[in-house]
Order: sequence, then C-alpha cells, then structure tokens
Amino acid sequence: MKKKAIIIFVEIVILMALSTGICMIWTKADQEVYQVAWTAPETMEVMSEDFRADVSVKQVTLTAIGDIMMHQWQITRGYDSATDTFDYAESFTYVEPYLSEADFTFGNLETTFAGRYNGSSSDILGYACYPMFNAPEVLGNNLQDVGVDMVATANNHSLDSGLQGVYSTLNYLDSIGMKHVGTARSQEEQQELCIVDVDGITFGFACYTYATNGLPVPSSAPFSVNTLEMYEDAKIEAMCENVRALDEAGVDVVMPIIHFGTEYREMQDSWQEMCVDRLFEAGADIIVGSHPHVVEPMEIREITNPDGTTRTGYVIYSLGNFISSQRYESGVMKDIGLIMDMDFEKKGDTTTLVGWRFAPTYVYWKDDVIGVVPVVEAHENPAAFAFLEEKDWVRIEDSYQKTIQTLTKVTDCPYEIVDYEYNFKISE
Repeated sequence: MKKKAIIIFVEIVILMALSTGICMIWTKADQEVYQVAWTAPETMEVMSEDFRADVSVKQVTLTAIGDIMMHQWQITRGYDSATDTFDYAESFTYVEPYLSEADFTFGNLETTFAGRYNGSSSDILGYACYPMFNAPEVLGNNLQDVGVDMVATANNHSLDSGLQGVYSTLNYLDSIGMKHVGTARSQEEQQELCIVDVDGITFGFACYTYATNGLPVPSSAPFSVNTLEMYEDAKIEAMCENVRALDEAGVDVVMPIIHFGTEYREMQDSWQEMCVDRLFEAGADIIVGSHPHVVEPMEIREITNPDGTTRTGYVIYSLGNFISSQRYESGVMKDIGLIMDMDFEKKGDTTTLVGWRFAPTYVYWKDDVIGVVPVVEAHENPAAFAFLEEKDWVRIEDSYQKTIQTLTKVTDCPYEIVDYEYNFKISE
C-alpha cells in the first residue's frame, strides 16, 4: 500500500510540474498576443476612420421623365402582323443611355394596361388611345429595359379603362417588377408610404392628380386614385398629410409627383403655384410636375422651416411629353420634353441636391417608328442622327433655342452645357 501511495504521490508531482510548465507557456503566449493586440489599435483606428470617411458619403442620381403616352400612330407602328405581337423598344434607342445610367428612373405613365380587348374601347388592334387610353402591356417591359424603375399612375387618364383597368395596370406592373405610386387596389395599399432606398439614400414619393377627366372615382373604391378633385381644399390637405408623413418617417428626400396645371400652357398657373406652396410648407424637397404636355419652368426657392431654419426647395412645373403622337402646332411645343437628372450627396445625416441637369428631347416620326432623340446631342453631333429629316432639324433647332428660355423664366439660374445637358449651378 505504501509503495502504491508513493507511486501515486510521484505521479501527482509530475502532473503538477507539467501543469505549471504548460501554464507558463500559455501565459507567455497570452503576453505576446496581448502585446500584439495592444500595440496595433493606433494603426487600426486610423485605417477604420479613413474607411468610415469614405463610406459615409453616399452619392446617387435620380432621373425623371415626363408624360408617357401611346396614341394610335404609335400602337400601329409597334405591331407585327406576322406574330400578332407589339414592341416599342426602338422608340427609346437614342435616349436609353440617359435613362439607364441613373441609379433610379421614373416617369408618368399616362395610359392604362388593362389588357387587349379589355379597355373601354378596343378599336386599335384590341387597344385604344385618346380619349380613353389602353396601351399594349409590352410598353412597360420596353420602358423597364431602358432603365425605368417606377411609374406614377395617378393622372387624368387613370380611370380610362374603369376600375378594373386600374387594378390590371398595377397587376401588370407588379408582374414585371416595376414600382408604382398614385393608384391602389385597397385602402391599405393607398395608405402605405412609398419609400425607396437607392444605394443608402431614401426617397419618399407621393403622387396625386388634379382630376380624372370627369370620370368619378368609384364610391366602392375611394382609395383607387389619388385625386385632388379639381383642387378641393380637403383633398389638397390629404396630399400634404401624405407629404408630412413621409417627412416624419425620416426619409432623406421628400419628392411629390403631381399631375396638375393647364394643358399646352408654357407657364405655371395659379393652381400649380398654390399646390407647390402647400407642398413645400408640408415638407417637400423636390416637386416633379406633369400634365401640360409642354415644358414649363423650373423654380428654386428658399423655404423657411417652422423652427426658423431654411432649406432649398426645387420644382419643375412640367417635364412635357416624353413620348406621344402629339405634334408641334401653332407655337405649342407638344413634341418636346425633358429628361431631368438629380445628383444627391449624403454626408452623415444630411442629404443635398448637388447637381440639377436637364436634357431636352424631341419626338420624331418615321414610317416604322415614333421615337425620342436628345435635342442637344443631335444639335451638336448631327452626323449621329443622319436619319432625321429637314422638318426634324427645324424642330431640334427651335427646341435648342427655346427650351432653356422656358426653363429659366422663373429662376434665372446660371448653367452650362455638360454632356449634352443643361447643368444648373446650384452648389459650389
């Protein structure tokens, strides 16, 4: 027993010695690790601060286009009788770079996608145009293919194919993954805030129309179209509440899209001015207008906030027609529109519009296509647009001279032409 006890004692001593040695090795290793961890933070901290400085500045570009219309002459030109299909891709060939380069692009869809033979009329290959628009749904795909990410659906033609047409339009847009704002299929959908995150900068959109061409919003679906009912005060206040809700939600930029004004008038009317005043007061940062089918002025304002601080507000009263079959007549430039680029920069919690640019566009007619060309690019590089005819060049020259004059009638902001766009100098 004693011998066994001695053996056990020796084993215990050996184990203790081994344990002590291992602990010393671990302690040394810990000291070395600790020394490395302790000496590194200064360098690591400097690197992380530089990295944070780089990633804290976010920059995105949003692009807006005007009225997207589909008249009889466009519908028929896009039809292939051999396959009984439609396609309008060629209409946007020359402006695709202007749309696809942006981080987010939107426009005013001034037609319905009710489906073939499902509109209020079906006399144009199963579709219809003025006064009750219903276009081939592939137009949505064609727009998406050139970079359009969202369409405003509240305008005076929202109900052209009835309530079912409103629903079918939204269903089709959903099916191709295109965002929309302005009409709804339920009260819940109408009340949902339209907030879009574009590469770390959030934009809140509210979309309303002055009216719906005398077609009443169905009493069974008062949520279906955001209408002001010919500028009723209660409706305007509801629009402003939507804007305030977006502002209170903490979005970086509040951007109402509003269908208003007087058709074919190249200056804003008093109703537009009143709506813009109310929207800015409610918290709007940039207001995008449509409906007149011609270009109207832009305006830059200094707005006083309730707490006495100030901010800059921007409005374009009308972007004109992006594409349609409306032609120039009697001095009315219905064939001219604008592509508007907005460059935003976010530093910390502050987002600023640092670039505001406009590219005028012209709608040309050929036997097989009605399409859009950029005016300044065509004016400065005519060889690339040799397919245009003499009458087209007259219109391009007219637009080149007059569009900038119209834009600056309210705010005479300095500008320069950069990359075929009128670049307004709004910041240093």
